[in-house]
Amino acid sequence: MLLVPLLQIITDGGSSDDRTAMFFQNLAERAGVSLTLGTVLFIYVLLLTVNAIIQYRKSMLDAGYQQSLIYELRRRLFRKILFAEWHDLNSRSKTNHLQVLTKEIPVMAEYIYYLLRLLMSLIITASYAAYAFAVSAGFTSIVIVTGLALFILLRRYLFRAFALGEGYTSSYTKLLKYIDDFWQTVKIAKVHSSEGFYYERFDEVSNSLLELETRMQKNWSLPQLIYRVAGIIVLVVVVYFGYKAGHVPLASLFVLVLLFSRIYPRFVEINNDLNSIMSGAASVRLVMELDEELADPEPGEEKAIKPLTAEREIKLENVHFSYDDSNRLFEEFSATIPARSITGIVGESGIGKTTLIDIIAGLQRPEAGRVLVDGRELSDDLLPSWRAAIGYLPQSPFFIDGTLRDNLVWDSNNTVTDDQVMKVLEQVNASHLLARFEEGLDAFIVNYHFTFSGGECQRLALARVLLRKPHLLLLDEATSSLDTENESLIMDVLAELKSDITIVFVTHRRSLLKRFDRVISL
Repeated sequence: MLLVPLLQIITDGGSSDDRTAMFFQNLAERAGVSLTLGTVLFIYVLLLTVNAIIQYRKSMLDAGYQQSLIYELRRRLFRKILFAEWHDLNSRSKTNHLQVLTKEIPVMAEYIYYLLRLLMSLIITASYAAYAFAVSAGFTSIVIVTGLALFILLRRYLFRAFALGEGYTSSYTKLLKYIDDFWQTVKIAKVHSSEGFYYERFDEVSNSLLELETRMQKNWSLPQLIYRVAGIIVLVVVVYFGYKAGHVPLASLFVLVLLFSRIYPRFVEINNDLNSIMSGAASVRLVMELDEELADPEPGEEKAIKPLTAEREIKLENVHFSYDDSNRLFEEFSATIPARSITGIVGESGIGKTTLIDIIAGLQRPEAGRVLVDGRELSDDLLPSWRAAIGYLPQSPFFIDGTLRDNLVWDSNNTVTDDQVMKVLEQVNASHLLARFEEGLDAFIVNYHFTFSGGECQRLALARVLLRKPHLLLLDEATSSLDTENESLIMDVLAELKSDITIVFVTHRRSLLKRFDRVISL
């Protein structure tokens, strides 16, 4: 479109009557440029190169905005999850959070991209239509009416896109859950040779995803096919009757065809964008629901906090707690835990031992009653300082994939030297574990539970807690996987620590009662 009038100036020797050609000729004369084949082609290359550079810049900006949005959403939601209350996290699906953070946030970014592109398409379509009406109102009306009629007739594909998007999101959730279930029970699956059970479940949901993807692609492509075929038919009919009637000059007919090629494809693009928007609605809903359910963390929560130390006692006063109305664990429960001593919590399984230390740690809130630290009620304002003073060791220790050093110091509040690490490892009879690895503390380990025995993992986990330098040490069945000798060794270490640390020890072993200064029997 640009090259033809420029070449026409050269061909006609500057005597062209074409308005576009004359415009460029006058522009060249004012600029003092002689239009030759070389200069015309140079201008042509220059303009298209500038256009290509603009398109490149636009694509980079688009990608930058989209990736920045994904980054900000992920950071925002992960921070909310990180600082959410324990009972909120414990009542939600881990798989759902994982799905939102990994898959659904990028889908939401695409959803917003298609919304903005839809707006752009509507603006450009309106601009083209306004110009086309000036050229031929009748022809333009035919194009617009045809596009709108097809849009109305094909709207069922948009509703189908919404339903398919819902189904795909639901199936993807199942896929993640089945994978997680397998890794949770991989050892049992191997021992019992039940891999087939997991494979069948995985294959079933994978096949469902494949089928849904095929249906989504068909639902997206079929309206395009119908639009294009209908457009070709309409264009041919208009050209035929326009040419036969002889009322439309050939040059004008050419312009109308060009206008058609600009306006009609916009209806196809608008339909495609709406289809993509409807398909992504389920993903957007998951992201928005998680964002609305979790509260924004208070500013400054990540700053260094001075630990709250119990100098005299921790007291539970008339505590009521239940997970539901039919399972009341505590009613009018009161107990005192002296500071700088070992208090044992004993009782049958399911009686509430772990729940009690969760209440002490502030993870669970009593329905009624109070938790007092040296007479001060453990309020929301005091919780950050209280938790900064706690070291907690569960029955099943947790490790991240990383070096031994990383796993021993990752949750310590202060800088920890290698000498301090070695000293604590000797305390818990775990220093010999380093001798297995040439890299020592720098040894990178994955799947700790397959590298160390249960007792070794427990000793490493205890070392990590002690490196945190807690003022209150909560141990939940911490020696359950240790043999008698190592259990005795750990209890000797705790006996030495109690002069500086308040220790609460949950156990079902009656043999440890003699090691406790006070016993809370549930």
